[in-house]
Amino acid sequence: MNAQKLKDRINQLCTHVTFDYNGRSCGIDPLSASEFDMWCGDESITLNSIDEVMNKPFFDGKALKDIVDKVEFITE
Repeated sequence: MNAQKLKDRINQLCTHVTFDYNGRSCGIDPLSASEFDMWCGDESITLNSIDEVMNKPFFDGKALKDIVDKVEFITE
């Protein structure tokens, strides 16, 4: 999966996306077009746009767009 496909999938607002990164369970739950919950291990954050979801350096200081080819997806 590439970054654009992942962004499109999350932006469909139909279900969460979960994956493993650096040995931790992570995911994104699109609650609405302006509310996205992200988590990785015990850390969580709520963001207000899909662009923030893709660009926020949340996963060990890296953005989702930069790690998409390094994660093991559990749900797609």
